[in-house]
Amino acid sequence: MTKLMVVGVDGSADSLTALKMAGELAEESGTGLVVVHVRHESGVVAANGALAGAGVAINEALDEVEAMSRGRAVDVLAGCRVPWRFEVAFGDPASELIAAAGHHRAITIVVGGRTHGVVGGLVAGSVAQKLVRHSPVSVLVVRDGHPHGLHIAPSPVGR
Repeated sequence: MTKLMVVGVDGSADSLTALKMAGELAEESGTGLVVVHVRHESGVVAANGALAGAGVAINEALDEVEAMSRGRAVDVLAGCRVPWRFEVAFGDPASELIAAAGHHRAITIVVGGRTHGVVGGLVAGSVAQKLVRHSPVSVLVVRDGHPHGLHIAPSPVGR
């Protein structure tokens, strides 16, 4: 059985940076990836508050974000030599990423981290915060393109 990492993507630059980092880590460690996009209505509304006013159907917006996330994941992982698949879940992003990790017996969950102000963090919460608090597996939060505090030892293969 191949070990897997679950990577949450929402099409944002932060999530794509995390996906790129996960791809590099997967290549180094011989791990596969399950790239998970969670369709989350309030996330789309928060990203573009004008949707309701413009009369754009939420499902159409969710379809567009999903298609964009899928396309960008293909682009980011184009050069990686790791097995990976793209899955779509519906609901709360943190809960769905934890469920995907459990379903696939993943060794870790990788997500991009955004910097929230005090009020933003209290009101909106954070997928990364929820994951760190509730995930039964390790969580890697990639900020500014770097996994903070992570050190990868060289592979002992060929020694």
